[in-house]
Amino acid sequence: MNKNDIEFVVSSYLEGKLTFLVEVEVRKGNVIDVYLDSDKGVDISECVEITRLIESKFDRDKEDYELRVSSPGLERPFKLLRQYNKYVGREIKILANDNRKMEGELKTLSESGIEILIKAGKKGSDLKTEKLLFSDIKEAMPLISFKSKLDNNKN
Repeated sequence: MNKNDIEFVVSSYLEGKLTFLVEVEVRKGNVIDVYLDSDKGVDISECVEITRLIESKFDRDKEDYELRVSSPGLERPFKLLRQYNKYVGREIKILANDNRKMEGELKTLSESGIEILIKAGKKGSDLKTEKLLFSDIKEAMPLISFKSKLDNNKN
C-alpha cells in the first residue's frame, strides 16, 4: 500500500470539511493507521465514513491490509499546527529540541510558534510566559491531568 495514495484520497475527500487528516502510517504487514482530527473532536461516524472511503478505493482482493481509522488520541504528539488550535487555554507538555521539558497552559499560537504559561521560581508558585518557535519544538502533546482546577485554588 502506498501512503501517499491514501493521503491523497483522504485529504481530497476532507477538503473544505471541519475534519482533517493528521497522518497516515503504513507499517509492516500492511497495517494502516489513519489519524483524523477536528477542532471539535472526531466521532465514530466520521471514522466509519473514512474507512468506507478507503475500502472503496483500495481493493482488499488485490492487496490485503488491516485498516484502523481514529483520532490521534491524547498520547500522540501534535503533527500539524491546526491540532494546537483546540488546546489554546488548555495544558500541554513540550519537549524542546534542547531537551528541556515544559508543561503549561497554551496561551496563544501563530504560524511560527506558541506562547505557553509555565510555573517558575523555586516553589513553582510564579508564572512566566515562554515563547517557542515551532522549529524549537521536538514534540508537543496534550497534558493528561487528573487534578481538578479547583485543587489549585485551595491554597
